[in-house]
Amino acid sequence: MSAQPEDNWAWLGLLKWSLTYVDGTVPSEDSPNYKEMSKEDIQFLEEVMKDGIVNEGERMKTILNHLVTYLDAIKASDESVKCVGEDTLGQEEKSDSPTSEIETPLSTQEIKELLEELQDIVEQIDFAKSFMAIGGIPFLLGCASQTNTVPQPIRAHCLAVLGTLNQNNPAVQYKMLEEGNIPKLVNIYFAEYLVENSCTPIHARALQAMSCSIRSHDTAEQIFCMNQEGRKMIESALGLYSHALEGTQDSSKQPLPTPSDAMRRKALFFLQALITSDSADSGRIALFANAIQYVATRFVDSADESNLDIRETTLSMLTRILTQKKHVNAVLDAKQYLVGIGIKRVSELRKLDGDEKDLIQEELRLLEMLISQLARAVPSDS
Repeated sequence: MSAQPEDNWAWLGLLKWSLTYVDGTVPSEDSPNYKEMSKEDIQFLEEVMKDGIVNEGERMKTILNHLVTYLDAIKASDESVKCVGEDTLGQEEKSDSPTSEIETPLSTQEIKELLEELQDIVEQIDFAKSFMAIGGIPFLLGCASQTNTVPQPIRAHCLAVLGTLNQNNPAVQYKMLEEGNIPKLVNIYFAEYLVENSCTPIHARALQAMSCSIRSHDTAEQIFCMNQEGRKMIESALGLYSHALEGTQDSSKQPLPTPSDAMRRKALFFLQALITSDSADSGRIALFANAIQYVATRFVDSADESNLDIRETTLSMLTRILTQKKHVNAVLDAKQYLVGIGIKRVSELRKLDGDEKDLIQEELRLLEMLISQLARAVPSDS
């Protein structure tokens, strides 16, 4: 969505000219119908190219001006905005903000589309740095944290932009860390449970943004893993806290809503990245022992976990832990269960044929590898 449609269809005229005078197989001057362009033609084409190229830096500023106007209208509103993505906000209020060049706020749907366009722009590292330099990170976090005023879809899209901003961008990741934004993302994630008694797009987007902000940055990984609330973020997204709490009479401690498959996949991918990264050590893996044992005993058996992708990712993580031998105790604690389930499942999978057999080849390979590794593995020193 980085470019808007051109009303004059100049791009089509340019293509027609090229098809008429250049065949694409030889240099232009050797084409049968080649005709040297006049100064007027050259000037015309230069104007077409100038108009047809979007200055994404300027476009980013325009988008931000629209966002400022929209949020100013929400801020000025006397009524509390419901977080359900109604498409009526922004139609009636005018912005008095001197910082915005836009007078009339757009609708929620239009703002969502602009945020998607902004996400496309900041995929480019240089534009991501420019966005960061003008205060983009605190803006996105601030907007996402407005649980009672900003519509949920807008907050979710802000978190999506934040994730893209950080993805494979060490400069932005360092800025997130330097400004102490990791705890803010954790707070946004858990605050959503106070608003909705279910898992929402905010949970998934906050988790994804956290993953993009942390992964492949050694210092950020270490700080996050030492943060108890950060670990609980992953554990809750896996579903550790979505079961009835046994042995407690405290009615205030209710289980959290069950996470979606998409959310569990994101959490599992994040967990695997943290405990199998080059900077991971035995201490870090031990911190995630509860999460490792949880997925080992709930995400491997097809009778409990129907999602093939989740089963395969879990098996991949467990085999990598055993292969790296940094700290294998969390996996070995579930050895008897894993071997029993593994042998049974391998027997079932080997009987399949045709398309079904092709579909489960990776799961079968990982199960056989896991059983073999479990037979040879020895406990790590505590």
